[in-house]
Amino acid sequence: MARATELSVAPQQQQPVRAAAAPTVADRIAAYLAATGIERVFVYPGGTIAPLANGFVRAGVAIDVFKHEQGAVFAAMAAARLTGRPQVVMVTSGPGVTNALTPLADAYYDSTPILLITGQVGTGDLCSGRRVRQRGFQEAPTVELVKPITKAAQCALNAEEALAAIPALLAIAIEGRRGPVVLDMPMDVQRSACSLDTAMAEAPPAGTSNGPPAGACKDIARALAASRRPVLLFGHGALAAGQFDVYLQLAEKADALVASSLPGLGAFPTDHPRFLGFIGHTGHAAANRAVHEADFLLALGTRLDVRQTGTVTSAFVPKGRIAWVNNDPDELAFPRVRTDWALNADAGVTAASLLDVLPAVGPKDGDWLAAAQAARRADIEDAYSLAGPLAPKEVLRAMARLMTDGQGVVVTGVGNHQQWAARHLTYRPDGWRFLTSAGHGTMGYDLPSSIGAALAMPGTPVLCVVGDGSLLMNIQELAALAERRLPVKILVLNNSRLGIVSQFQRITWGSDPMTGEFATPDFAAISRGFGIPADELSERHALKTKLTTFWNTEGPALLNVHIDRNADVVPMLLGGQTLDDMWYGYSR
Repeated sequence: MARATELSVAPQQQQPVRAAAAPTVADRIAAYLAATGIERVFVYPGGTIAPLANGFVRAGVAIDVFKHEQGAVFAAMAAARLTGRPQVVMVTSGPGVTNALTPLADAYYDSTPILLITGQVGTGDLCSGRRVRQRGFQEAPTVELVKPITKAAQCALNAEEALAAIPALLAIAIEGRRGPVVLDMPMDVQRSACSLDTAMAEAPPAGTSNGPPAGACKDIARALAASRRPVLLFGHGALAAGQFDVYLQLAEKADALVASSLPGLGAFPTDHPRFLGFIGHTGHAAANRAVHEADFLLALGTRLDVRQTGTVTSAFVPKGRIAWVNNDPDELAFPRVRTDWALNADAGVTAASLLDVLPAVGPKDGDWLAAAQAARRADIEDAYSLAGPLAPKEVLRAMARLMTDGQGVVVTGVGNHQQWAARHLTYRPDGWRFLTSAGHGTMGYDLPSSIGAALAMPGTPVLCVVGDGSLLMNIQELAALAERRLPVKILVLNNSRLGIVSQFQRITWGSDPMTGEFATPDFAAISRGFGIPADELSERHALKTKLTTFWNTEGPALLNVHIDRNADVVPMLLGGQTLDDMWYGYSR
């Protein structure tokens, strides 16, 4: 009778009985990374990465699956930026690798430490010596593709190479100027037998922080103290170094004004009276002018690239001296602008050293200090009229009034909305932090990075400020957000226009044929289709009410705000202009 009962079970309901699998290289790597503090891995699945994914499951590490490889890598990058620790991403071979190239480049240019582990076809095909276009299904030359946009990349052809590569690559990712590293792993190597106690190198420390030469530090400190128009410029390297109290003390003791780069926003409180804004192409006019007029600029942890200095590099700080501190010796070896000191050192350690040796400060140009601070208070950027359509500045300022308490993260895409969010929201080390794509300028950074930020800081509110163009790049990650019910609020500044390129085209050629008529879908309907509450805003009288409802919605929400489609980023530094001579719009 019992036999008949067993036979009555439908075949599709029977579960195969499997013996406990022997430990593999994948299991050993997963256990090692878990022991270093990796709590989750960011993944888009595929066959050639499945053994390692299974290893993480067996090691008890959370696996966060996204809807596209870009989504997984961007989310990992946000977590790495906020925690200061490398994050692990896994993608499959072939298209998985090529889909990950854009965020990988973003991580490289913005100094974000991630370990990308890519699946690969088996070594039998890979090492066959067959000189054909493709040696296996979904094979691609991963190492050759990623080498120019990583600090290091390696294909592990056996178990020993794989086990040695993990700690070595992690160390490379965090030493000096941080960045991404890649390990390409053939599927058969992942499945190789390996004891869980097989020796591997010690996990790398948090990373070295090299200080400046003592003599140069004293020279710079003397020049800073003697200057009459000093400006401190904080870049992303200063933000990552995290010596925020030191930065405040140094500015006060030196009686200096302060500016930042775009990715350096938040290293110094943006509502502090000494802070003038961020500099450069879309920077604050007061900050740009002050840097132009400075007699001494201390640039900490920034590349001084063309988006900061403008194209007329010979006129950058034309009557002052520049002390440049950067932990990338290659940047220092090929400067864009003239510098008087160029130190290969950590921005935070250098700031602390300067504070220690700063002598008595001489008298400052009081009229210049007062004029610069008055110019910042004048708040001229992106002026608008209440008689016109909703303006991006008024929407963001109204949003800021709801974000006054506690901590949070603002994430943007790339475009005009990115610059408006940088200009018109407040950032500080102990409050709201700012994440964006800077060097690579990647549209689509926004939504997946917001999810990564929320995962890295559980319970912390995240405001995703995005344009209608940038949101479409990775809109599939609405599904990943809906699955997790994270407190991410998506503020769409919708002008039916690819704004920053449209602005460039209009200024340069008088028309914007590719970008000025950008038909947008019904974002609110799409959001609701994914299960995320959404609403529309187009009328000024509803601004406060709808923003408040949006902000207080539990879990994720989207608000599609129809703004003035003719709103530009004003003022803007154009080609051929110096920092004291920005473009102020068509009417001037």
